[in-house]
Amino acid sequence: MDEDNEKDVNWESKPAMYIASWHKVIPTIFLNLLQSYIMMKAIILPLVLLCTLMGQSKAQTIGAWSEKLNNLEQITDPNNRRVALLDLNKSLIDLWNKDLDIEVLKGLSSILHVNQSEDKQVTILSFGTKTYKDVFQFEWLVKIDDQIWPYSEELVYHDSKGAINLSCQLNETSFETKEFNVLNGKQKLIHVLDVETKCLFEQLQFLKTDQQKDSLNLLLEQRLNKLWGNVHLFEDSFSGIKRMKTIHSDDGKVKICTYNIQKSNFTQQFYGAVILKDNGMVSVLPLTDETDKIRSPERSTLSNKKWYGAIYIDLIENSSGNKTYYTLIGYKGHDEFVKKRVLDVMMVQNGRLRFGAPIFKTDRISRNRVVFQYSAKATMMLRYDSKAKVIVFDNLVPADPMYRGVFHYYGPDFSYNGFKFTKGVWELKKEIDLRNPKQ
Repeated sequence: MDEDNEKDVNWESKPAMYIASWHKVIPTIFLNLLQSYIMMKAIILPLVLLCTLMGQSKAQTIGAWSEKLNNLEQITDPNNRRVALLDLNKSLIDLWNKDLDIEVLKGLSSILHVNQSEDKQVTILSFGTKTYKDVFQFEWLVKIDDQIWPYSEELVYHDSKGAINLSCQLNETSFETKEFNVLNGKQKLIHVLDVETKCLFEQLQFLKTDQQKDSLNLLLEQRLNKLWGNVHLFEDSFSGIKRMKTIHSDDGKVKICTYNIQKSNFTQQFYGAVILKDNGMVSVLPLTDETDKIRSPERSTLSNKKWYGAIYIDLIENSSGNKTYYTLIGYKGHDEFVKKRVLDVMMVQNGRLRFGAPIFKTDRISRNRVVFQYSAKATMMLRYDSKAKVIVFDNLVPADPMYRGVFHYYGPDFSYNGFKFTKGVWELKKEIDLRNPKQ
């Protein structure tokens, strides 16, 4: 048959040819399918078994964890209870990182509290037990964006019957924060105005490079500015944000928030704001740390834009004439060799801040502020005695006279000095008796 005639052949007239061909093909297809099924079965069945075993193992682990939690009351020694709680905290982090089914865990223990924000962005697991008298050890973990931040706190509560009945609340506020409160009846034991801000502070501690810390701090400052600028929060002490220190003046006009970030080579950078309240309005004045550019800190008059940075731990309000002085006790951290503390003074003039004034009188010399420098290995007392109205502090001396001026050899000599506010200045009083600092 030639090529042209072959094209005209009616193939429907030859069904026997196709039948013969399919008899050869069908067994081959069947065998291939059978082989594929056997191979898939060999793979899938072990996987199903493995998943089943993993699920059982996970369930057993969750069950063991909840059993330890439920048996806390059986531990009689307070120290052992505390250790057990810390271990449960750590174990819960591992479980939660493995896609823990919270609802399952919730049903296994009445001691565990579960709180979740309406937008599902923040989840808090918490639990605890009494350890010492009137002390409740409270463990709580926050999960935000798949990151878990653990916290452990000793809560002091007061109840004539010694009973404690905790309730935990996670609420979204009108100023776009998530507030967490822990109460025993009407007594508020924990108050965190913004859980996300608290976790950002925690995240800062784990970053390695200065660039990473600076980037995260920009986000932190954005959130803090919302809190600082809200007039309804002026009285709030931000007690739940423990990595930031907040202090208020007695006249109700000044609030100061400060914190630090440790940079490379043990250097400290300080941040914060002074919030002023006047006629029902607040103004936020950010603090810019320029410590490295201030050559003579004890003689310099500064502002919030050029600030001798520190974490302020106390504020003392004094008046003289028509001036109000806000004396500040601050901590400047340390490098490898030297720690620093500072006594500073702040004044508010027409809504502007002035740091430093010649009111610290020492040996006929008036200083704008007093900077204490001493060995990084030593400790120094610097505090305000509110009863005696005296700022008391350790007298610092070098370990040997030959090291005078070399501050990493300085430390307390077990004598004490003080500053007493008299006629508009802080006068130095040497070798005061701590038992009677008034004299």
